[in-house]
Amino acid sequence: MSAEPYENPNLGPIWPLALFRIAFGLMYLDMAWQKAPWVITEGHRFGWLYGFIEKEIAHPAIPLYAAFLKQVVLPNFTFFGTLTFLTELGLGVLLLFGILTRLAGLGGFLWQVNIALGGFAVPGEWVWIWPLLTLPQFCFAFCGAGRVLGVDRWLEPALRRQAAASPATWVRLLRYAV
Repeated sequence: MSAEPYENPNLGPIWPLALFRIAFGLMYLDMAWQKAPWVITEGHRFGWLYGFIEKEIAHPAIPLYAAFLKQVVLPNFTFFGTLTFLTELGLGVLLLFGILTRLAGLGGFLWQVNIALGGFAVPGEWVWIWPLLTLPQFCFAFCGAGRVLGVDRWLEPALRRQAAASPATWVRLLRYAV
């Protein structure tokens, strides 16, 4: 009787990584709800997002990035606020339920790197928060953390069978997202 997928004979148990993935999913859902379009903070929609972007502009780690925030993001704040809400909501659902986890882990990693570019020099931000928010998602992306306690457990074999039966490139590419 095989212990798969809860244990990898070469690496040991992988279910703790799945629990960590679930926690990150809940974290993203919490962050999305704090920045939902209906949450008004200091007269702005999307919760505390507008105020944080102002802090990023006032204390730039990368001046070019701060200029982008000031000249592009703030004038189009409704678009970028909606994009932020939907991105974090999507990442939360995908990580919580272990759906397309490799893709969600990579997306979450890049999302947090993007935030770190602006927030690294903001006073009161703990420098070590950025590795703590990025590196686990890097692990989710490369370890298939959704194959344990996630939908990817059933999705991966189905996509593998479909890829073997179909010459469609998108099926083969999608298989690597789980």
